[in-house]
Amino acid sequence: MKLLLINPNTTESMTHAMVAEARRFASATTEITAVTAGFGPQYIATRVEAAIAAHAVLEALACHADGHDAAIVAAFGDPGLAAARELATIPVVGLAESAMLTAWMLGRRYSIVCLTSRLRVWYQECARDNGLDGRLASVRALDVPIPDITQAKDQFRAALLTETMRAIEEDEAEVIIFGGGPLAGLAREVAADIPVPTLDGVSCAVRMAETLVALSPRQPLRGSFAPPGPKPAKGLSPSLEPVRSKLNRGIPARREI
Repeated sequence: MKLLLINPNTTESMTHAMVAEARRFASATTEITAVTAGFGPQYIATRVEAAIAAHAVLEALACHADGHDAAIVAAFGDPGLAAARELATIPVVGLAESAMLTAWMLGRRYSIVCLTSRLRVWYQECARDNGLDGRLASVRALDVPIPDITQAKDQFRAALLTETMRAIEEDEAEVIIFGGGPLAGLAREVAADIPVPTLDGVSCAVRMAETLVALSPRQPLRGSFAPPGPKPAKGLSPSLEPVRSKLNRGIPARREI
């Protein structure tokens, strides 16, 4: 099985950290290919940045999906996930959706702990848009500047754990999700110190992607994720236009495994 991990941020070190965590939880026979967004912000924290990142996700998917069995949108908040599912002929999962779905199976209420206050509303909207806000106890965020996103996990570990305990004690969270690619691995590293289950979007997405590949669902012919009808377009990249045109003709391309 081959998984394509797309980092919608442009920070290569973040991609390396997420791939390392993904490989810890992937099956022994699963191969992971990593791609970093070719344009956009260093890390995503606003709706504008998420919209730009969504375009980068589609570009990466169009360029690199061939030969892979599933893809992962590796940014919490899942920018471009729905569009990627409409474009792709393989299953596509996101970090946030995968972690939230897993949290629903582990506890009555879950909280998300993240780095910046700008992420709080976006993650709340993400839970609502996925229909997964019914058990969202809170989104706890740090209210401090982040001078170096690549060092944030270690630099702000103590503060993140303080917010985690507040979510458990004050918000009655029964599951904690650490939200954001820069926090990849934190859930595993602090699991023994937290009195409730802790989840990481990367590990949840890897296992979710493997499950969908194993289930081998058919391509949709109806509904919002069916291939769209033909439509003139201009200005698309050389990589994106052929894929879009192929889908518009309704040509399935999922490979057999």
